[in-house]
Amino acid sequence: MTPDASQDPAADRCRPLSSLPGDRWRAVLGLATDLDDTLTTHGELTAAVIAALEDVRAQGLPCVVATGRSLGWGAVLGRVLPVQAVVTENGGAYVLREGNGVRVAFVDPDEVRDEGMRRVGLCVAAMRDRFPTLRPVEDAAVRVTDLALDIAERATVDPAVVRDAVAMARDAGLHAVTSSIHLHVSYRPADKVAGLRAALGALGLDAGALDERWVYVGDSPNDAGAFGAMALSVGVAGVRRFAGRMPAWPAYVTDDDGATGFAAVVSAMRAGRRS
Repeated sequence: MTPDASQDPAADRCRPLSSLPGDRWRAVLGLATDLDDTLTTHGELTAAVIAALEDVRAQGLPCVVATGRSLGWGAVLGRVLPVQAVVTENGGAYVLREGNGVRVAFVDPDEVRDEGMRRVGLCVAAMRDRFPTLRPVEDAAVRVTDLALDIAERATVDPAVVRDAVAMARDAGLHAVTSSIHLHVSYRPADKVAGLRAALGALGLDAGALDERWVYVGDSPNDAGAFGAMALSVGVAGVRRFAGRMPAWPAYVTDDDGATGFAAVVSAMRAGRRS
């Protein structure tokens, strides 16, 4: 979707992926990516995107998924995808590949999470009383740092309801952010970058190189923190549908959306690193 420049002129400043210089590709140390509507197509991981992830590994680069999905999802994805780690719940927890299994870690101590989630639970209950169309996602039982409500995965929720729900969470002193499919309510700000830094450190990689020498690929407002922090940030084409709602835009944008756009990033990276 082409953005309305009068609504968000910053969207038009995203450069085409083809304009990323070859010397920047050659300096890349790793790739981080969102999951939903970036790696997935209609909720599925296709053979083409698995091949693209395998291509990243063949280039000798680590790959980390950073998603708003639950820790439970991350534990599965970390086992079955060719990636080194999965940052979950918008940065609140992460899963590390260790041999044939995974290790789970958290950004906050237990007592902070327990008290924070108590407050989140009360707020979300009040939110659902006020807005009956908001329903929890199916994996709510395996979430540990936020609660997510379905706004565009299996349900279709009026954007005005979403805006009012976000305001309600913030009035309660909590944090709320949307992805392409969910509304996330948490006691902590959505911060995929903090989760990525923690995961890289735990993997023994240089977390300080994240901002300048890692590529980040995403598509929606919960990727905005990474878009703003990382110089090599790329939005798949569908990011433009969030004109007027993005706190920060990616430096580059692909011609194609979703998994096809992600595969284009990997292909361009391979070509740039070989040149």
